Amino acid sequence: MALQLDIATLALMFITLALTSFLVMLLFWRINRDVPGVLCWVAATLLNTASAVGSLTQALAGGDSEWGPFVVNSISLTANLLVVQGALLFRGYESRRRWQFFLAILPLLFIFSWIARRDPLLLEGFHLSFIMMCQLIAGVVLIWRTASHSELQANMLGALSSICIGLLVGWQLWKLVNGDDMAGQRTGSLTDQWYLFAGANLHVTWIFGLNVACYFRSRQQVMSLAREDALTSLPNRRWIDETLDQAFAEKRRTGEKFAVIMLDINQFKQVNDQYGHSAGDKVLKEVAKRLKDAVRESDFAGRLGGDEFFVLVRHLEPDVPLKQLVLRFRHQLNGKITVNDAEIDISVSIGAAVYPVDGNNSDALLGAADADMYRDKYGQTILSEQADLQL
Repeated sequence: MALQLDIATLALMFITLALTSFLVMLLFWRINRDVPGVLCWVAATLLNTASAVGSLTQALAGGDSEWGPFVVNSISLTANLLVVQGALLFRGYESRRRWQFFLAILPLLFIFSWIARRDPLLLEGFHLSFIMMCQLIAGVVLIWRTASHSELQANMLGALSSICIGLLVGWQLWKLVNGDDMAGQRTGSLTDQWYLFAGANLHVTWIFGLNVACYFRSRQQVMSLAREDALTSLPNRRWIDETLDQAFAEKRRTGEKFAVIMLDINQFKQVNDQYGHSAGDKVLKEVAKRLKDAVRESDFAGRLGGDEFFVLVRHLEPDVPLKQLVLRFRHQLNGKITVNDAEIDISVSIGAAVYPVDGNNSDALLGAADADMYRDKYGQTILSEQADLQL
């Protein structure tokens, strides 16, 4: 004998869980307003609750109104569009055109729902197809090309829950297409009972998954702020030390060489004294921007403090001498910059050291690069003085 579930209790449970999910997402958004996509999910859970209430009200009323199915389906379709948009925004896929596209297709969805209102099977089939597509897309987006294995793990629960909801809706659609006229009609059939039961549980799992993903994103943002220089947005000394320690651990295993480059801005104190500290900040930002453009993807650049910057060259290519790399940095960093209607000629002193030739720990390697940088600064000072004497 098949296990029977009370359809009214299940519907009430679904509505209660949907409302609780909305409140949870709303509270999370209130606390973490800077996490993209969460507001869309808040709106989606609210609309899903409204859709569930509308469905239950319609079932209890038992009327033949044409407006009921149209309104419930329109609300549900909008909610699922917001689920997809929330996933895309959360993963960083921002697009104004996509918003315009969504706003353009909504009226088309409403028009089709109104046309199909008198054909319950057509309306239900269209509704289920659209939900299935949106849930599958949202689930894939959450795990598509994540930046790290940790991010993949954090997003996995929300993604799998969304995909499972899509598959559950697909199962209901398959039953409808294959002649089960009672599927999806909220008649209290066994199909509807287990459909609501599974849907309610998967919806709760989806909410838990989204909160895990949002918590991970918030934690990553906090960690990034703790390791990022506020002025230049480059990694700060803490992040530099962590990366350098990782490089030592990796290269000691492989035996490969790597290099560190230290540089500072010549006569930076005079810039602050003559033009003010705001001008000095603009110079630091410009040098940081040039440094970001100069480093390769495999390299790592950061700000040590003051006017000193750092570059970790992870892979030393045999056919590209370190001196040539230093010259390239000098060429891309040196140059004029306009600050407060004044033109300042920027030049840098650069020092480099190679592991393990110049040192086999952080202090030794940084000390060697620092000494080389000051030799470069001294040499540039002598050349500048000689040029002044010739003039």
